[in-house]
Amino acid sequence: MSASRCFHCNEPIPPEFNFTLDFDGKPRQFCCAGCLAVADTIIDSNLADYYRFRTEPASKANAMPADLTATLSEYDAPDVLADISQPVGELTEIELSIAGISCAACAWLIEKQLRQLPAVKQVNVNSATQRCHLTWHAAQQPLSEILSGLAKIGYQASPFIADQEEQQFKTELNHFLKRLAVSGIMSMQVMMLAVALYFGDYTGIESSHQGYLRWISFFLSLPVVLYAALPFVKSAWRGVKAKQLNMDVPVSLAIYYTFFASTYATLFNTGEVYFESVCMFTFLLQLGKFFEYRARSRARDATSNLLKIMPVSATRLIGEQQHTVSARRLNVDDVILVKPGETFAADGDIVYGQSSADESMLTGEYIAIAKTVGDNVLAGSVNHDGLLHVTVRQPLASSRLGQIITLQQRTLSQKPAVLQKTDALARYFVERLLLVAVATFILWYVWLDPERAFWVTLSVLVATCPCALSLAAPTAVTCALARLNRSGVLIKNAAVLDVLPELTHIIFDKTGTLTEGRFSVDKVEIFDSKYNEPELLNIIANLESYSEHPIARAFSNYLTQPQPLEHISIEVGAGISAHYNGQQIKVGSASFCQQQLAGSAQVFLNIDEVNVAAISLKDAVRAEVPILINNLRQQGYHLTMLTGDSSVQAEQLQSVLQFNHMVKGCTPEQKVTEINKFVNAGHKVLMLGDGINDNPGFHAAHVSVTLETGSDLSKNQADVVLLQPSIKLLADLLQGSAAAQRVIKQNLYWAAGYNLLIIPLAIAGWVSPYIAVIGMSFSSLLVVSNSLRLLKK
Repeated sequence: MSASRCFHCNEPIPPEFNFTLDFDGKPRQFCCAGCLAVADTIIDSNLADYYRFRTEPASKANAMPADLTATLSEYDAPDVLADISQPVGELTEIELSIAGISCAACAWLIEKQLRQLPAVKQVNVNSATQRCHLTWHAAQQPLSEILSGLAKIGYQASPFIADQEEQQFKTELNHFLKRLAVSGIMSMQVMMLAVALYFGDYTGIESSHQGYLRWISFFLSLPVVLYAALPFVKSAWRGVKAKQLNMDVPVSLAIYYTFFASTYATLFNTGEVYFESVCMFTFLLQLGKFFEYRARSRARDATSNLLKIMPVSATRLIGEQQHTVSARRLNVDDVILVKPGETFAADGDIVYGQSSADESMLTGEYIAIAKTVGDNVLAGSVNHDGLLHVTVRQPLASSRLGQIITLQQRTLSQKPAVLQKTDALARYFVERLLLVAVATFILWYVWLDPERAFWVTLSVLVATCPCALSLAAPTAVTCALARLNRSGVLIKNAAVLDVLPELTHIIFDKTGTLTEGRFSVDKVEIFDSKYNEPELLNIIANLESYSEHPIARAFSNYLTQPQPLEHISIEVGAGISAHYNGQQIKVGSASFCQQQLAGSAQVFLNIDEVNVAAISLKDAVRAEVPILINNLRQQGYHLTMLTGDSSVQAEQLQSVLQFNHMVKGCTPEQKVTEINKFVNAGHKVLMLGDGINDNPGFHAAHVSVTLETGSDLSKNQADVVLLQPSIKLLADLLQGSAAAQRVIKQNLYWAAGYNLLIIPLAIAGWVSPYIAVIGMSFSSLLVVSNSLRLLKK
């Protein structure tokens, strides 16, 4: 019989748990007190429609820490608030990053909750980016109260500080949308008038009516040529000034040549007008540019998203006095206080205290690292269970985390070799096309018919405009994306479909990618026969519930019955002790439990100084991995494992899977170095990973892939996301890209063949501008139809 599911988060409800709440006349069950409290708050706030209309379950709600208010109040400090927000008159504006948004209903719930606050004037939640734009009266209500209210309905929010580069991208994206809207709307209007003019040529139309329709088309085309098409002109002019001919040169010539020719025909009532071609051509090109820019914009967004784990505030010690300051204003040799559960605000050295730190956000490895006086700590990592004083050695901007962000931006700006080849091909095409157009004009003006020279040259430019070429790849890519999406593969950067068929090297991260990425109980060895395994695991789970250590999570599912524990004591980096039924129990390392022969076990249970059990933990290899690795090896791929894990587990996995190359103990910079060795040797590289430490490597590789179970930042940043918790979808990705590549080549061959056929006919004067537009449209339609075949595969 399957376990009941939590009404709020849909996770299994442990046995013996009885958390219920009546909703819509039915008792609803919950997996924990946290989910119950969140659901109760949502319903009491008259927001119960969230549960009626949501499409995805919510994230599991953890019980709010008692000191949450004190932690959030740090954002209210004047210099901290000044760094994370912007004043707008009497109001304050801020961007928030919100964890736990799973569907559009979550965005609705957050907006409704915030709009109930009298101090809030404007709120807009984007469920895709998991961000919230908030404007409120800071004098009426502090930010900490707003964030605390969100925490009560299950969403952890923190200030998001976008860098200057992301702001620039947002501004440019808005310009793209406006130009796309102008060219699209005007194209529809002018096309309707063009249909009337074309039919009028055959059925007869009065001269005054024809002139009226032409003038209306002229005025409707003005916003297109004076605004929407300007980026092509600017790009072409920059290329000309740099003595480089790019694809925007013939595009600009075709657009404005056609427009001025049509304007001339309108003014003097002679010849044909092609205002609809100007508008449609601009719209199609803008659409392609927009999709290209969106892909690059998402990559930049991901780099900026990494900033959300950078701490906003810090507690600086001046003597015995504690001062809350902005983390960005810390200087070298400042001493900061870091409490349990807080994020380190800078790279530094511990001068007082001992604890353990979770550096998995930076290294990808989940084992906590013991820290004591003299040890170094990294900005962005989390202090587990000890109170520390840290001397700042590297401020936030120049910290290890800051260097990772800088490294990502540098690798992102590098142009892959495939794009360099495309640029070279484009320059070759443009040079020949312009020479053909000039030669055509001279031929007709000097030797053949000067009156037709202008129109014949226009036919050459229109007929050879790269519409089919510009649609050859995007349409095939769109169909391939839809096909792969149905299979559970989400491609965020369509350009990877061009690179995937050329792949030679595939690089894997270990923890969380090849393995499950979390500890689980592997083997339990019992030394006292009066205890059984479920009983001992339940005792251990009760003690570990008081710890934030990653190993503690391995026992959470074994907590079947809460036990009364007294005098609980945590020894940092060693273990936990308590009194239970008059006995002293200890759970922890071998030394903590006085165990001399540790063997392969990592956790020990000691009752009244007697060793009772030893537990071995494992990070299991994903079930589909061996078959996938074997298939990829048979297909001829060079397989590499790069892992931050420096333990013997890396060698054990290598002995089983037999990678061509393996490097353990890798820092993010070392991963980039290893990837660049392959890239610089001319190989095409794909990287599959799941952690923030993989992000620089994602940009260094030609293609980056992450799992649905990976971190939010990795999913935002990777080119491809596998939407199921299985890396076997990598095989579907490679097969789908190969099919897309075949169709793209067919489209390109057709587009090239069409140009080779139409250019001689246009030069000979046998193709009027009107026929040239029809030919260009037919060529584009054929390319689109061929691409649609991908949806049937």
